Amino acid sequence: MQRSTATLKRDVANKLLRQIAAELGLDEQAVILNCMGIRAAESPARSKKQRLAIDMRTSANSRMVLTWHPIFEVTDREVWQEIATHGLEYHPVYDALIPRLSCVFCVLAPFDVLVRAARLCWALGLPLPARYRDLEAKIGHRFKQSHSLAQVYAEAERLEREEGPLVWNRGDAVRQHLGAGAADDYLARVALAA
Repeated sequence: MQRSTATLKRDVANKLLRQIAAELGLDEQAVILNCMGIRAAESPARSKKQRLAIDMRTSANSRMVLTWHPIFEVTDREVWQEIATHGLEYHPVYDALIPRLSCVFCVLAPFDVLVRAARLCWALGLPLPARYRDLEAKIGHRFKQSHSLAQVYAEAERLEREEGPLVWNRGDAVRQHLGAGAADDYLARVALAA
């Protein structure tokens, strides 16, 4: 579960921090500030982290690494307000109302987000939902204790029958977080910048 974060983010950053300290060739311990853009609102586990802490795993005789989360207390609404106010680009998956850009079927995602992710895959012509469902059946292990990918798939199919294919528009994420007026202002701002 935590492996993707460790392998793709933290381990890569730690390797770079060790390299930087070695290249400095200092006679005394280097102090390195590692800034990471995580927020407490992203998950219960992240909310328990400290805004500033010594990274004991990466620190050594030649380096003391401090990990700082400068946007730790920023709320979802504040993030979207910054995006809207400054006409900033964001990944289009947010407009499909997927709250976090992560693995398609993230074990940390709630059921409704997994269902939406399956529908998003179908809208984009990706065969991932069936592959994951079939793999789960083949290995005989549920995706999560609370629900299987087969259940996610079935619910996504039900919604597709009732609502039709998933559709989304540019600005839907801003609309969801800040309202229609903010989305209209955002889209106008982006159009002017283009």
